[in-house]
Amino acid sequence: MRKRDTKISFSLAPLFPILIGIIIGIIVGYNSEFWCILFAVAGVAISYFLRQRTTTLIFISIALSWANFSIHLPNPINESILNRSKTFSGIVSSTKTTDAIRNIIVDIDSYIDSGSTHSVPSIKSIIHIPSLNPTIEIGDRVTFIGSLSKIKDKRDLPDEFDIVKYYSNNGIYTSSFVQPEDIHVSTENKSLYYKIQNYRDNITHIIASLPISTGCIEFLNTTITGDTSMLTEDQRIKYSTSGLAHILALSGLHIGIISFFIALVLFPIDILGWRKARYITTIILLWIYAIMTGLSPSVTRAVIMATIFIIAQIIQRNHSPYNSLCFAAIIILIFDPYSIFDIGFQLSFIAVGTILIFTNKINPINRKNNILYSICAIACVSIAAMIGTGIISAYYFHNFPIYFLIANIISSYILPIIIVGGVIAIILILFGVEPNILCNIIDFSYNIMNNITNIITTLPGANIDNIYFSPWIFIPYFISIICLGLALHFKKRFWYYNTIIFIIFSIVLSRLYKPQYCKTEYFIPHDTYYTNIIVRDTTTLYLISTARGGYIEQSYNNCLKKYKDYMGKRGIDSLIIIPQQYSNNHIYRNGSSIIIGNDEFTIIDNNNFDYIKQRPKYALVCNGFKGNILDISTILNPDTIILSSDLHKKRHLRYIDTCVIHNIPYISLRERWFHKVIK
Repeated sequence: MRKRDTKISFSLAPLFPILIGIIIGIIVGYNSEFWCILFAVAGVAISYFLRQRTTTLIFISIALSWANFSIHLPNPINESILNRSKTFSGIVSSTKTTDAIRNIIVDIDSYIDSGSTHSVPSIKSIIHIPSLNPTIEIGDRVTFIGSLSKIKDKRDLPDEFDIVKYYSNNGIYTSSFVQPEDIHVSTENKSLYYKIQNYRDNITHIIASLPISTGCIEFLNTTITGDTSMLTEDQRIKYSTSGLAHILALSGLHIGIISFFIALVLFPIDILGWRKARYITTIILLWIYAIMTGLSPSVTRAVIMATIFIIAQIIQRNHSPYNSLCFAAIIILIFDPYSIFDIGFQLSFIAVGTILIFTNKINPINRKNNILYSICAIACVSIAAMIGTGIISAYYFHNFPIYFLIANIISSYILPIIIVGGVIAIILILFGVEPNILCNIIDFSYNIMNNITNIITTLPGANIDNIYFSPWIFIPYFISIICLGLALHFKKRFWYYNTIIFIIFSIVLSRLYKPQYCKTEYFIPHDTYYTNIIVRDTTTLYLISTARGGYIEQSYNNCLKKYKDYMGKRGIDSLIIIPQQYSNNHIYRNGSSIIIGNDEFTIIDNNNFDYIKQRPKYALVCNGFKGNILDISTILNPDTIILSSDLHKKRHLRYIDTCVIHNIPYISLRERWFHKVIK
């Protein structure tokens, strides 16, 4: 009987083992010490001795990637320059404006102390400026007076968004709040690279001046420049629910449309027989566009792949899109290993990978029928992309759009009209021509897509919400995807069987992995403007707040938004505001007196507390109290004083000093949030 050949061939993607090794090296390097690289070196020696060439190549890639990641680790911060007002200097690498607050990222390389300038290893810091002035552009050297501090963990409950981890994955560990009069541009950068990047703001201004609707301006600016600052939260949710969130982030789809427009413009050059000149011009224009939009991983990936394809055309050589995809990922990860943690990087590469693997194989139309095959290919591309990215989107955004196929088929015809029309309109404006008719077409096309999106989001069961699962499920899931791709390409039963096995394993793992949570617990977050107590009783969340009037609704909405993932993971279906008089199995409230389980609280938010019951377990001192902290200790005699985060900073510190001097037990909510398990 003939033995089945189940060996995987890397002929289409010889760079794939190297990419796998690089990815493993980054992930392991991120979670372990550098000396552990010795295990990778040992793996190289053993696999080489066993004559396993592919395995040897993977281990070599792991070791080199590990070393490269270590090189890219941020420089240690000199603690002596933190939390002290100094004059710093650095290069601006990014700017973003939201609600009259400007956030700029500065690569600080020096500071002035006692009249002397000191150089420091580059410190990437985010600077908050409460003004639109002065004018600061990417590439400028700025000098500012401020105090650098480490970015603080602002999470109050488990499973909240980790801002510290988000910034650290981008190499940012410090921040500073700087007044506009304390920062100025010391040197303007005149390099071509930064000029190209700064031209994005000019295009944004041109788009904003077009005679089209506000929604169309916001959408056009997002899909051409990649600047999402104009988008409202409602728009983001709407496109996410309909399965069109990917068109709001620049990716290969947008690069494909831009490439098509460039091909049309440069077609006369092709007629003249200057094909190489057209190819080279196309490459240059694509890279200019990539630089202008910020060289995001998804755009960089698309432009690298387009460049490889065009170069193959120039030298008249065949090229493998699989290998081009691997090459693009390797280049990006070498220069920026932290890109692997970027959602855009993950979605972009996995989407293209599954499109390459599945699109042609799941198309039911024969290639001989070109028209029907091409029409059906649009749906197949959407399905193939969702096979890879659906689970990633569900993990990060906790939802899955049911009608994504309908939305994507429609948008695939309308989006090119909007983007190409927008680019032409921008060019006409630059030449002093008013594109009124063209703008009407753009606006009309946008309204069609927007209305269809609105209809899809209102359909029954348009979205599956509250999807939460362990990231470990990714491993068997993507192994099953790879096995399915191999089965479709090589027609071997072995791969079909493995596909079924790993799909079953993924389902079983998702069912078995259910974290166990306590039934009842409560938290006191470190809120800024009022004090909240959050109580969870099984699947219900209760809110006790010192907020008054309209602020109580604001506090309620903030909790719903901020604790969404906490609620979703625990199956919490409602948030209830506790009134002044309330009682149930675990919560009792009578005005300022609160009992949660066996813990008795007294909320002190004014100077009149003589009427309050004495000897509570906790005296929670809030912003309304401006008296002497010793009076609380003497009159109420609580076991512990809790100093709320909404107290003025100087008063908060003064109360801490008093507690320390008089040996009064205290807890500062500015330093940490308060949490206790009841049951």
